[in-house]
Amino acid sequence: MSVPGADDYAAVLAQYRRGELAAAGAAAQALLAREPEHAGALQIAGLVEARQGRFDSALGWLERAVACEPGNAELHNHLGNVLLALEREDAAIAAYEQAVALGLEDPHALNNRGAALQSRRRFDAALQCFERALELRPDFADALLNRGELLVELGRRSAGIESLRRARAAGADDAKIGFALASLGVEPAADRAPPEFVRELFDQYAHGFDSHLTGRLGYRAPELIGAALQPLALGGAAVVDLGCGTGLCAPLLRPLAARLDGIDLSGAMLEQARARGLYDELLQAEIVAALGERPGRYDLAVAADVLIYFGALEPVLAAVRAALRPRGWFVFTLEAGEGADHELRSTRRYAHASAYVARVAQAQGFALQRLTGETLRSEGGAEVAGHLVVLQRG
Repeated sequence: MSVPGADDYAAVLAQYRRGELAAAGAAAQALLAREPEHAGALQIAGLVEARQGRFDSALGWLERAVACEPGNAELHNHLGNVLLALEREDAAIAAYEQAVALGLEDPHALNNRGAALQSRRRFDAALQCFERALELRPDFADALLNRGELLVELGRRSAGIESLRRARAAGADDAKIGFALASLGVEPAADRAPPEFVRELFDQYAHGFDSHLTGRLGYRAPELIGAALQPLALGGAAVVDLGCGTGLCAPLLRPLAARLDGIDLSGAMLEQARARGLYDELLQAEIVAALGERPGRYDLAVAADVLIYFGALEPVLAAVRAALRPRGWFVFTLEAGEGADHELRSTRRYAHASAYVARVAQAQGFALQRLTGETLRSEGGAEVAGHLVVLQRG
């Protein structure tokens, strides 16, 4: 005798495992319309929402699932993952601890709990989680990566580098590990951050991005760009916001724009930007490639703390120039470096020398209208020095 709903749930689960998220989400909700307390369907509904960056919605589904099956360790673990994505670290830790108390000594759960503890700066407990995950699965690439990152943060540089190299050997993304090692000065630096690193970073950061930057770090790049635009007397312009993120620049740009487009690698960030209702188009794409498909479309391009993920600026300036109309403007911020044209710092952001910025701008056909030193934000109690740059296309 079959369990009611079992066949339907098996089909929903198969859709989810095949990556058919829209179909799985719709099927899960159809099953819930008939069986509102079906914990499996509630779990799938929550996981589908989480996979698409809608963590508030995911939380609601998973809390209902846990209420239906409070003894299900896996549900507590999934709930912890969503709480961590929402930057509710203490609640995430409690959920992970409940999963462990219910018998889920799983490497993934331990790794996730370690990440939550690390975000709360409970470093010793976090390291214990990563170490236990690796006892259970010595080749667990994610735990090796997290352990390496934590050891570096704790000042145990050699051990951290060794763990990162083990993560690479265990199958962690080679470009991502290479970038981490380059930021530590032990491998050559690439000309830019790997797009997958940037996308993952901001997908994870999206929910609390605005409050973290403006509330904790005193982020000033949008304000600086807005002030720089005032003397340009723009109006009715076609504008593109490069690396638009959650759309912090949009309120400053919308009054100038007959059309306002945003481009970003992170789908989760674009969900936040879309909620502002200020953009005409939002495109999930790498900005150099996207601009290459939009020749002569814009009067103004802005990039607030986006080129800090590029070392060599030649490709991105060439792409922006091609996408601008004659006499169009490019306004952006960068972190300030000294000596070398560009350098990858341990923060995994690039800093640029002002002389290099000026030289590349001229070589790419821009007139340098402004290049001033500014404080972009604070970090670790110190001010982050940067450049505010205004270029005009010839």
